Formats: sequence, structure tokens, C-alpha cells
Amino acid sequence: MGGFSTLIILLLVAVASICDMTAPAIICSEDLYLQAPDTGNNLAVDFVAACTDNSRGDVNLTCSHESGTVFHIGTESVSCTCSDPAGHVSSCDFRVTVTDITAPIIECPVTLTREAPSTKNSVRVTFEPSCTDNSGRDNLTCSHSSRDKFRIGSETVSCTCTDPAGLEDSCEFDVNIVDITAPIIECPVTLTREAPSTKNSVRVTFEPSCTDNSGRDNLTCSHSSRDKFRIGSETVSCTCTDPAGLEDSCEFDVNIVDTTPQTIICPDDLNLIAPGDGNNLAVDFVTVCTESSGGDVDLTCSHQSGDIFYIGTESVACTCSDPAGHVSTCDFQVTVTDITAPIIECPVTLTREAPSTKNSVRVTFEPSCTDNSGRDNLTCSHSSRDKFRIGSETVSCTCTDPAGLEDSCEFDVNIVDMTPPAIICPGDLDLLAPGTGYNLAVDFETACIDNSGGDVNLTCSHESGAVFHIGTESVSCTCFDPAGHVSFCDFQVTVTDTTPQTIICPDDLNLIAPGDGNNLAVDFVTVCTESSGGDVDLTCSHQSGDIFYIGTESVACTCSDPAGHVSTCDFQVTVTDITAPIIECPVTLTREAPSTKNSVRVTFEPSCTDNSGRDNLTCSHSSRDKFRIGSETVSCTCTDPAGLEDSCEFDVNIVDMTPPAIICPGDLDLLAPGTGYNLAVDFETACIDNSGGDVNLTCSHESGAVFHIGTESVSCTCFDPAGHVSFCDFQVTVTDTTPQTIICPDDLNLIAPGDGNNLAVDFVTVCTESSGGDVDLTCSHQSGDIFYIGTESVACTCSDPAGHVSTCDFQVTVTDITAPIIECPVTLTREAPSTKNSVRVTFEPSCTDNSGRDNLTCSHSSRDKFRIGSETVSCTCTDPAGLEDSCEFDVNIVDMTPPAIICPGDLDLLAPGTGYNLAVDFETACIDNSGGDVNLTCSHESGAVFHIGTESVSCTCFDPAGHVSFCDFQVTVTDTTPQTIICPDDLNLIAPGDGNNLAVDFVTVCTESSGGDVDLTCSHQSGAIFYIGTESVACTCSDPAGHVSTCDFQVTVTDITAPIIECPVTLTREAPSTKNSVRVTFEPSCTDNSGRDNLTCSHSSRDKFRIGSETVSCTCTDPAGLEDSCEFDVNIVDTTPQTIICPDDLNLIAPGDGNNLAVDFVTVCTESSGGDVDLTCSHQSGAIFHIGTESVACTCSDPAGHVSTCDFQVTVTDITAPIIECPVTLTREAPSTKNSVRVTFEPSCTDNSGRDNLTCSHSSRDKFRIGSETVSCTCTDPVGLEDSCEFDVNIVDMTPPAIICPGDLDLLAPGTGYNLAVDFETACIDNSRGDVNLTCSHESGAVFHIGTESVSCTCFDPAGHVSFCDFQVTVTDTTPPTIICPDDLNHMAPGDGSNLAVDFVTECTDSSGGDVNLTCSHQSGAIFHIGTQSVACTCSDSAGHVSTCDFQVTVTDTTPPAIICSDDVHRTAPSDGNTLAVDFVTECTDSSGGDVNFTCSHQSGAIFHIGTESVSCTCSNPAGHVSFCDFQVTVTDMTPPAIICPEDLDELAPGTGNNLAVDFETTCTDNSRGDVNLTCSHESGAVFHTGTESVSCTCSDPAGHVSTCDFQVTVTADVCDRECENGGVCHGGVCVCPPGYRGDNCQHPKCPRGCPSSMTCVGVNRCVPIAFAGPRNGRTDNNSGSGRRGTCFPLVSYNQRIQTSYIKPVIRNIQISCGTFGLQTCNSQRLEYTVAYRTVYRTSYRCGWSG
Repeated sequence: MGGFSTLIILLLVAVASICDMTAPAIICSEDLYLQAPDTGNNLAVDFVAACTDNSRGDVNLTCSHESGTVFHIGTESVSCTCSDPAGHVSSCDFRVTVTDITAPIIECPVTLTREAPSTKNSVRVTFEPSCTDNSGRDNLTCSHSSRDKFRIGSETVSCTCTDPAGLEDSCEFDVNIVDITAPIIECPVTLTREAPSTKNSVRVTFEPSCTDNSGRDNLTCSHSSRDKFRIGSETVSCTCTDPAGLEDSCEFDVNIVDTTPQTIICPDDLNLIAPGDGNNLAVDFVTVCTESSGGDVDLTCSHQSGDIFYIGTESVACTCSDPAGHVSTCDFQVTVTDITAPIIECPVTLTREAPSTKNSVRVTFEPSCTDNSGRDNLTCSHSSRDKFRIGSETVSCTCTDPAGLEDSCEFDVNIVDMTPPAIICPGDLDLLAPGTGYNLAVDFETACIDNSGGDVNLTCSHESGAVFHIGTESVSCTCFDPAGHVSFCDFQVTVTDTTPQTIICPDDLNLIAPGDGNNLAVDFVTVCTESSGGDVDLTCSHQSGDIFYIGTESVACTCSDPAGHVSTCDFQVTVTDITAPIIECPVTLTREAPSTKNSVRVTFEPSCTDNSGRDNLTCSHSSRDKFRIGSETVSCTCTDPAGLEDSCEFDVNIVDMTPPAIICPGDLDLLAPGTGYNLAVDFETACIDNSGGDVNLTCSHESGAVFHIGTESVSCTCFDPAGHVSFCDFQVTVTDTTPQTIICPDDLNLIAPGDGNNLAVDFVTVCTESSGGDVDLTCSHQSGDIFYIGTESVACTCSDPAGHVSTCDFQVTVTDITAPIIECPVTLTREAPSTKNSVRVTFEPSCTDNSGRDNLTCSHSSRDKFRIGSETVSCTCTDPAGLEDSCEFDVNIVDMTPPAIICPGDLDLLAPGTGYNLAVDFETACIDNSGGDVNLTCSHESGAVFHIGTESVSCTCFDPAGHVSFCDFQVTVTDTTPQTIICPDDLNLIAPGDGNNLAVDFVTVCTESSGGDVDLTCSHQSGAIFYIGTESVACTCSDPAGHVSTCDFQVTVTDITAPIIECPVTLTREAPSTKNSVRVTFEPSCTDNSGRDNLTCSHSSRDKFRIGSETVSCTCTDPAGLEDSCEFDVNIVDTTPQTIICPDDLNLIAPGDGNNLAVDFVTVCTESSGGDVDLTCSHQSGAIFHIGTESVACTCSDPAGHVSTCDFQVTVTDITAPIIECPVTLTREAPSTKNSVRVTFEPSCTDNSGRDNLTCSHSSRDKFRIGSETVSCTCTDPVGLEDSCEFDVNIVDMTPPAIICPGDLDLLAPGTGYNLAVDFETACIDNSRGDVNLTCSHESGAVFHIGTESVSCTCFDPAGHVSFCDFQVTVTDTTPPTIICPDDLNHMAPGDGSNLAVDFVTECTDSSGGDVNLTCSHQSGAIFHIGTQSVACTCSDSAGHVSTCDFQVTVTDTTPPAIICSDDVHRTAPSDGNTLAVDFVTECTDSSGGDVNFTCSHQSGAIFHIGTESVSCTCSNPAGHVSFCDFQVTVTDMTPPAIICPEDLDELAPGTGNNLAVDFETTCTDNSRGDVNLTCSHESGAVFHTGTESVSCTCSDPAGHVSTCDFQVTVTADVCDRECENGGVCHGGVCVCPPGYRGDNCQHPKCPRGCPSSMTCVGVNRCVPIAFAGPRNGRTDNNSGSGRRGTCFPLVSYNQRIQTSYIKPVIRNIQISCGTFGLQTCNSQRLEYTVAYRTVYRTSYRCGWSG
């Protein structure tokens, strides 16, 4: 407590009569200083205040705080006021200070240990130290913030808490981040490096990597990167250790491979001369490859030595590889130079006609150029298809080959003008006359253009601008071109009057239509006047008095005058209808319902009439609607276009006049059971009425009644509701079912006759019926029918009257034992073609066999290739029975073509330097189409020695057939010894004083050891100009053989004349006022006879020269080192200007409220002469200067133009800190889908500098999470002064959570229950990402009953917001209804093939007991046709479940088809054959109307042989019933056999007797192909005596027909005087020739098959070319080496065909590997050589052999 104050009370005595003017006396306590308690921030304080007044009256004392009031830590003022009764007031005050002496208490957490994640080296650590203070306010700061990142290791966090009194407390704690994750190391894969060629090791670079969450690691390896590794393989091991001692390791291999290749050597580049007649040259060269190991190498080059090289330069690349795969390469170039100029040819003078529209023509021409290089550049002064103008031009052409050699020519092009000029007149002109006149001045344009482009002469009958009167006038124009051609044109000018007329129409007309019509005649008036009073033409779209129909129509009128002016007007005429339409309906309509329907389409046509002629008639029913039996009313209404209407109605009666339709089954044919004589029969009848009403159906027998064997009738009657009656009946037949017995013979095996392929066969089949009744037995073949070679089946069928059918079958086999007969052609001879050793030969052997079928095969096929020589062809014919016959024939292929001989091209070779001859290797070849050996000889052998010069080599080739061919070539051996060339020694000369060059004479000599001419050329000619310096002269000497020798020397021209230099005179310059030097420009000059010099001076032009005088020295030096020098003075004159004084630099303080300051300063300028000066500064005194430093520059000039300058700086310094303002607390609502918001804010900062740097702990538009965060901002000005502030950002969650329910669930109840456990999923998500509370009315998995139940769900988020959702669960019954169909139904169709009405029953029930809907594809009682039809039924219950079933209804056909065969057929065989095509007719029909399968053993039109054959036919219907019939076809032979006798025979008896055995041949053939009986009165070979005897022959065929013939044989005694050749025998003076010869003396051989047109027959079956045959000379040579036989004719000339070869180079475009490892390809060309053949003919002679 403080102390007490002393109260002093003054007692004053006053007189009542004295007025009180004194204020009361107030006393306050002294200022109080107290200590706050340790446990609080405030204190109750007692104090004393007192107040007395001289009036002794009451006073009113009040204080701002009562004594005992609580005061908080800090200082507060207490003010007291006292008033006396007189209203006087006194006051006092004091302070109460409560001091805090209690420090705050801080608490830190204990040591925090956290585990570092595997991928990071730091962790965000959350901690919360606390601080308490009695003041309730504290400032707690730490060296680290909560959620700061702490790196692996240990860090200490220090925290301090300070209270408002400055008292503080501190603590600290450790944060340990523990690393438990080992580092990860990665090594490279195996490294392979190549050892250099000279070392056994390589430095290898590698970089293993190591990553650790600590960010620090120690990576060590057994080898360092860039260590040397020796050839072979080494393993590198690496280990990575992190600061925590955790480690990882890896290893990899380093392989060093030895790659040293072998050594390859290529020749130097080769330079060669191309021959004059070609563009290539064969080049020899040598390449060498050595391997240091001495192993084998593989050397290949892109070109081989001896390859052809073309003009130009080609690179030869060579590659050498050793067994280790090392590869070395080298290359060189081969240059073939062209020295032969090209040859050019130009066309003759070209003349062209210019086109009609142009003055030039594109002219096409094609000069040609040929060059041995095959490539040339042909250029002309004009290009082909250039334009040439009218006139004449010369075209010059030059052809240059790749070597730069050229040839030229020229020709003229003449362009002739044949076209007249083009004249253009305007089109006819139609113009309007002015309103005030009758004529018009008319301007127009005409033009004339000529294709020559020259001047033309154009004149017209009227000039442009001439006056034309109203009406039409013609203008004609004429144009001449420079060539005298003329053109014409004309046009017309028409001037027209322009004043139009006036037209007036009436107003629109509105009229009423008459009651009896839709139109009205309307009168109206229109008027048209012409101001000129002339006639006008007035027309309207309607005439006055025209008819107008109901409605509105427009009338348009037009008025025109003679000048063609037109005026128009229009108006409307409206006719209104006020009369309603009249409708009429028909009377009552009665119609009869059709027999099969309960409704009728009824046609009716009510009518409506209206004066408008248009109406809309509608009825309650449409005409042709269906009306059911009974009566209906039809209502109709008619409305006209004006909306007026009328109506009517009528009745439609439909009457039923049709009895019901009754349906009985067809007659029923049923089989009695095997054990009884009667049968209970079910059948179905039906009755249907078109009315759809009930009917009454009764029958004489009920379905299911018993019927006895036999036939009974059933009759049925049906009544419909209208009393109509219908009847039907059918029969029921019950038939016995026991079938009959049929027996067929066993299978028959027979032999076919030798002359035919068939045989008549007899057999027996038997059929018996146990009832003893008649049976019908038929077989597919009749006994005695013809059976062909092979096996045929015979099927037999037996039927009884009851329709029972039994069958049996057997086989008839006819075997062929007669072999076929084959015939081969005679020997075939063919000529081989000139280019082949084989020929395709066509031949056709034949084979006949009684079977009519055979298989003919040969060892060769027709059109097979046969090689030159003779081959035998063997053929065999085999019939179907395996019997065969064979034959053979020869095929001779004759070679008539000489061989193809090939010589090399002419050879150009170089003689060796030491000799005059050369052994030459060459290749010749000879090829013959026969493929056989040939005999090739040449005048020189390959390898023979050839002397210098040219020699011819001729070669001859014989083929095996003796044909000969020739070829030749030349071998040229060229001298290779070069000539001798001598150049002078190097020349050293003196240049003249007035020039830089000199004409130099010299002598070079070239001699040829052979004494021949040489060609000597030098790069400089003797007497040529040489310039100062040294130049080389190169000389070349060539001889006619192309040898080249060279030499060279140098010419040096020396300069001894010094250069001449000139300097300027003395230079004077004025120094500037503020500087002591001047840049001076000068230009000395230097001349030298060399034209080149080096000029240098002691000073450069534009150097600075100081005030005073300096001497400049210059020297000029020429290339020879000779020099000249000069010098001159430079004088700089001082011209000192006036004096200017600026103040010192100024340093000022900027005001607190601004960034600038007005600054005053003084500058002074004085002129020594006392004259006026002009002083200006970049800133005026009093100007504004901004914070910072600015320069002020001042300039002073006097009247003489001297200028002085000075400058100083003004610096304005800022000492005022900036002021920052933050926004108040910001509250934002979080969006519905996020837990954070981007918040925009804009704190402001102002500073007198106008520039500041404002930074905040958060940026505007940063994201703030739900909750509250503080933003701190600081503003710093350019001088570093700053201010700061902070504000809070609150993010409020206003969004309820998002709840998700499944869609409504539709589920199926199980078949055995009425409820279902249902699983479902719900979800709830809140934007705050906090926990939510989700509940539902039903849990997932709860049981739901059949039907629909709702599920509702609720979700709460942390902010208390709630969301709802719901869905429905429907459990549906899944049990379908039960449907029952009848079993499949089988019914018999009635015998007449009609169809059947079938009754059946289907049922459907549902377990729910509800209604079902049962429908079938066929109704019970529906009609079913023969065959099987499916009936499908469907049943659905009220839940939509559907069940189905189906069954089949089969109506069986019981009636077999009806078959009809033709009667037996008799025909006559043709005279030339034993067969005949026979037509016949058979038919088959079935009562069902369905398709039948009708087949016969023979088709109509089939071939029948002489004799009788059976035709059997079978017909089956779709039900499988079968019917049969048959008939016979007989072909009769009516033709006698054909007999042939020989002609009368004249024979010579031998010289030793008078009789002779005579052979002859008679033949007999018959069209039946059967055996014939041929007999003659004499047998062939019988002996005939001298004289004449008759021989008669008779032949009979199997049919008994007979033919005869006869001939005579005359035997004459032999008297012969002829000399028969070739084995001929003379009989009776006549040579009888052996086979193959003919002629009187048998001297001519025969070629039966003939010879080709170019050949003749020279031997039996031997043809040779006609050229081989000549006139005989009687000389024979049967021992010819050629193997020929016959007569040698005299030598004859012939054109010999010679084929020679030559080497043809071909350039192929190829792709080659060009990459380092062959991974890329390059386009290249490869030179290849092919052998081409050239065919020539020359006259030769030979012996013409015959025979």
C-alpha cells in the first residue's frame, strides 16, 4: 500500500452579506506506483480526494475512478471534479501505475524423435510449446516453427516467451530425425570398349549412381572412372553408404576388345586417255594386303583389275578382312580423260506461218550432238519452242562434251505474216434523244490490231462525235495492215424518242357472287393518253366484261406507244360468296355378308354442290370402310371455302346369307391290325360361320367309333344362328395289311462279245400272294434287255390289289475279254530352230476298243520337246478291263543351224618398255543349239605373240552337223616408250623501272626416239608477260601414241625501282576551348612500279595532336623492300574561351510528404573581355529534383563563339518510412467441392518516394484451408525504411456433405421364397475432408419382401450440415406360368390329296392363380396341309413372365403318283452307223400337286444301238410312294455291208515260170459294227497263170444283208530292159520300186508326209532346205566326213548367216552398304558386261549334198 495524505482543513469565517466568488479547494492524491500481484494482471487501489469551499456549503466531489477500483498493469489517469453551491468548479488529477514484476512461465516439449520417409531427407515436425503470464498477453517465439522441415540428424529448438513488461522465460528441446532407409545404388551394364591399334589398355569412363533419402552418400568403387583397363574383362564393384551407415552395392564388367586390323596398300591415282571411238577403257592395277600375323586375308575391291572405266573419275574402294573380322580399307581414283570433240548437226532453214492472233510462233527444232563420252551439253541461242517474231532470225548452237571440247552450227528461222488485221467495231448503238431535240452527237470507239504489231490505217464513214438524227443510220469502217491485208466492219446507230404516255386504272372492285354460280361478269374502264397525240396500245390481263370467280383477282394493264415506252397500272376485283352448299346422302344401303367374313367393305358416294365449285365433304365413315353384320348410321357434312355448311345421314345394313362352312376329314384309308378285322377310328370335323356365332354340328358316327374292314360312309350336318344348314361326308376304309412274297435270281456274271460292249441277258423273277389274288410284278430291266460291259443292278417290285409292295434286286455283270487296238504314226522328222536344241513335236496315236472307253498313254506327250537326234516314243492303250495294246514310233530332230561363234572386241594393248611384241591372251567361244561338242579354231592361239601394230585374228567353228560359222577381231600393240622433254633452267630477270612486268623469251625442246612428230605445249609461251615475283612454267610433250612427258621451270622478275612518296604541306588546326588536343585527318600518297606498296607514318590520320607543333614522318616500302620517305608539321593553335563556375554537389533531405524538392543554386560565367555571355543549364535554379541523384550541366558561350561548360550533382535523400495498411479480417466461404479457397486481398503501402516493395507471408490468390490463418505483410521503400501489419483470413465451411445412394433396385425373388436379403452401397463425402456420420433406414444386407420399399439415408459433416438421399428396392416374383402342349399329332390325308382340319388342346396355369394369356400360331380346328407343320404356343402371366411350348402336326399322303410310259418304240438304224438317238414321252403326276422325282434308265434323245433295249421309269412323290413303268426301243439294221475289192491287177510272171502267187486285199465293213462273213472265189496268195482271171467276193452282215464285188488279175510274162535304182526290180519293162522310192527308175525318194515349202525331199522321209540341192555333176562321195550320203553337186553360192559376239557394257543402278556397320545404303552404279550377238550374212560356197 502507498502512504496516507495529510488532510488540512481550513476553517474560514465569512460574512453572510458578502457575495461568494471563490471556487472550492480540491486536493487529489499524489501519483500512485504499485506492483501487480504474481497471479494476476490487475490491482484494487484505494486513494483519497478532498474538496472544501469557503461557503461552508456542501460540495459535489466526483472522480473518474472510485477508490478501490481495479487497475490493470500499466498507467491510468484519475481525474476529479468539485463544484460548490455557487456553481464554481475545481478539478485535479493523478496517475495510477500498476507494474508487472512477474516473469512469464514457458514450457517446451521433451525431445521429439521422428522417422525419415524412404524417399526424403527431412520431416515436417509438429510441436506446441506453451507460455503463461499474469498479464494474459505474451509473445512466444521459437528458432523453428511448428511443421518446419527437420533434416536427418538432431537439431535443437530454442523458444522464448516475453510479456508486455519485457520480462521473459525460455526453454529448448531436441528434434531427432532418424534415417532407416538404405541408399539405392545403380551400376551401368557391361561396358565394351575397343583397344587402340598401338595400346593394350583404354581409359574407360563410367558413372554409377547412388540415391539416398538423406541427400548425402559416400559412393566408392574398386576402380575409378577413367582408370585404364587392359585388354580382356575386369569386374568393377561399387558400394554406397549413407550417413546412417546403411549401404547398397552393385558390380559390372568392363570388356576391352583388341581391334588392330591388317595393312592394305592401293596404287596411286591413275590418269588415262579414253579412245577416240569409245567412252571407256580396260584398266589394270595391283592392290596388296598383308596381315602381321601372316594369316590369310580376304581382299576385295569395288572394281577388278581389267574392269572397264568410263570417261571421268571413278573411285576404287578396296577392303581387306582377316579371320578375326578386322577390316582395312584403301581407295584410289581412276581418271579417264576424253580428248575427242563432239559432232553437232543443225536443221536446215525453218519457215513457219505466224498465227492469226500473234506476231510470233513457237518453233520446235532438234539439233543433234554425238560424242564418244555418250554425254554432251547442247546449248543454242534459242530454245526449241521459243517464240520467233515475224521476220528472220539466226539460231546458233554449240555442243560441249564433259571434257570441255565443243562443236557448233547455226540455221535460220523465217516467220511469215499471212493474217489480215483484226478490226473491231462497237455493237449497234441504241440511244435516247434528249427531251428537247430530235438529234444527238454520238461518240464511239473502233480499233484495229494486227498480229505483226506494226502500224495500221483505220477509216470510218462517220467520225466519232458526228450528229445522228432520230432513226437508224449505218457506219462502215476499213483497216489496212503493213502487209497490205484489209479488214472491214460496220454497225448501226439508232436514236429513240424518250417521252412516255399516261395510264389510269379504276379503284379496287368488291362484288357479290350470284347464288347459282361461282363467278360474275365485271365491267370496268381504263384510260391511256399520249402527250404527242399519237396512237397507243392499251392491254389488260382481264377485259372489261370478263368472268371473275369467287375470291380476289388482280387486273394488270399496260400501255405502250410507237417508241416502245411502256406505262402500267393495276387494281383488284373481289367476288364474295354468301350461298351455303347443298349436300345429298344415299338412301339406306343393304349388303350381303360374304360367305367367309362377318363384315363387308361398303362403297357409297354422298354428293355436295356449291356455287364456289369447291367444297370439303367429310363423313363419320369412309367409303370402302368395313361394316359388320347388322346396321350402322353414317353422318356426312359439307363445308364451302366461305365456311358455310350443310349435313345429312344414312343407314348401312349388312345381311348374313351364307350357310356355315362345314369341314369333314378326307376319306380315311387305315390298316387293320394284324390280329383283328376292325378298328376304332378317331377323326375331326369342324363347322365355322362367317357371323362368328355358335353353330350346331352332328355326325352319323362319333369320332372313336369302331369301323370294320371295308368302306363305310360318315355324314355330318351343321346349323348356324341364321338357320342356314351345311352338310359333308367322308369314307373310312379299313384295309388288310399282310404283304405278298417276291423272289429274284442270284447275281449273273457274263462275257461280253469280242465285237461289242453289250449283251442281251435273260432272267426269271417270281411273285406270289398268300391270298391267291393277282399281283403286279415289274423290274427295272426286262429279261432279254441289253446290259453293257460292267455291273448293273436290277430292282424288282411286286404289288397286290391292296397296295402292298415287296421288292428284291440282283446284279448283272458283263465282263470284257477283248483287248483294244492301238495305232501309232510313222517316223516323224522335224527341223530344230536356230536358237534351240529341241522342238515341240505334235502327234496323235489312236486307240479303239469294244468298250468304247480306253486309256491311251505314251512315254512322251504330244507337244513335248525332243532334242536334236532320234528318240523312240512308246504308247500303250488300256481298256477299262485292264486289257492293253502298244506301239512305238521314232521322232527325228534335224539340226540345220550353224553354231554361234563369239570373238572378243578389237584389243588395244601396250607394248612393254623393253620389247616390240607382246603375248596376248584372249577368249573366244562357240555355242551350238544342239548342245553338242563344237570344233573352234583361230588363226592365232590365245597367248600368241603379236608385234607392235595391228594384226587380224580369224576364227572358225564347226558343229556336230557340219555347219560352220566365222568371226574375226584385231589386236593392236602400241609402243609405250615416251619421248624426252628438256626445259631451260630457272630464269632471274630485272623488272623495268616504269612497269611491273616483263616479256620473257625461253626455249624448250622435245625429242621422240622414233623420230615421229611430237606436240609440245607450255603453260606460258616464249615471249609471254611475267609480273614482278616468281611464276612456274609447266610444259607437256605428247607423241602420236599418246605418251606424255613433262618438265617445268621458274621465271623470277625482280624489282629494283624504289617507290615515290608525297606528304601534305604543314597542317594548322584550332584547339577546342575545353581540350588541349585535336584529331587531325591527313592522307599522304605512294606510287610504285609494282602497283603494290606499304605506306606507314609515325602518326595515323585522325590521331589526336596536342596544342603546339608535331612532325609526322611517313615511309613507303614496295614488295622488294625498296622505300621512300617524307614528313610534314601539324600545328594546334590554343583559343581559350571564357570562365564558367558551378556550385559544389548539393546534398538535401526530401520532405516527409513528398518525393521531390525545389532546389536553388547559383552558377557564374565571366568573359575576360567584359562582353556579354550566354549561360544555360540543364536545370534552372528552383527546379524540382526527385529523391536520388541528378546531374546539372551548364554551358556558357561568348559572341566569338567560344564555349565553356561545367556540371554538378543534386542528391535528394529520403528519411521518411513508408506507411502500410492491411485489410480487416477476411471471411470466405469454402466451395462445395473443396476444403480450401483462393483468397484475393490487396494491402496497400504509401511512401514519399512513390516506390515501395510490399511483401506478405501469403500471396493474394493463395489457397487458404478451412479454418483461420494470419497473413503478415511488410513494406520497404528504396532506402530500406519499412512498415508492417497483419490480418486474419477465416475460411468457413457452408456446404453440406455430398451423399450418394444407389439407383432404385429391381431384384428377382428366389423361386422358393417371398423375400430377399439385399446388399447395397451408400457413400458420403464432405469438402472439409473431415469425418462424416452416415446412417440409413435399412442396413445393407437387410431382408426386403416382394414389393417395393423405400430406403432413406442421412449424413452429417463436422460443421453440422446434413444431407439426405433415398432409393427404392423392388423385389419381383420370378416364377413363370406352366404351359402344356399335346404330343406331336399324326393324321392321314384324304385320298384325293386335299388337306385336313386338326383339333388339339393346350393348357396354361400360373402358380399365382392370376389370369394368363394363351396364344398359338395355329388354332385348334385349323387346316393343315400334307407334310409337317410346327404349332408354337405362348402363355404370359400378369407379371409379364412368358412360357412357351410347341408340337408338330404331320398330315401323311397315302396315294402313290400316277406314271405313264410310252408304247414300245421301233426305229431304223442309219446307213452309216449302228446307233440312233431316240425321242420318247413319259409322264408322272401326283394327287398332292407337289413335286415328283421322275427318272428313267434312258433319257429321251439317248443313243440306242441296233437291237432292242428296255427303258424302265420310276416316279416317287414327296411322301416316298413309288410307281413304275417300262417299254422297249428296237433299232433295226436295214443297210447291207460295204465290200471293197482292189482295182484290176497287172502282174509280171517271173522269168522262170508262167504263173505267179498274187497277194491282194479285200475289205468288208458294216454299219452294225458286228461280224461280217467275207468270201472270195480266190484266196489272197493263190497262184494265177499267165493270162486274165476274174475274182468275185461276197460279204454278209448279221442282219443277213449281202453285198458283192469282183476284179481281174492279169499275169504277164516278164520282159525287162530297164536299170532300176535303189533296190527296184524290173517287171515287164517297168521298175517296181521298193517302199520309199518312186520314178521310172525308182530314182526319186518319197516323203509321204510332204516337206515344208522351203525344203525338198532328198531321201526316204528326209527333207533338206532347197538351197542344199543343186544340179547333179555325177560325182558321189559316200564316205564324206559329214556322214552324208548321195550325190555331191557342184559348188553353189549361198548366204551364210554368221553370228558374232561382242562385249556390251551395261551400267546397273544398285544399292550398296555405305554405313560404318552396313546399316545404311547408298545408290551406286555398277558396270557389268554382257555378251551381245551380231548377225551378218555373207556369200559363201559349199557342196550341195543330196541323199
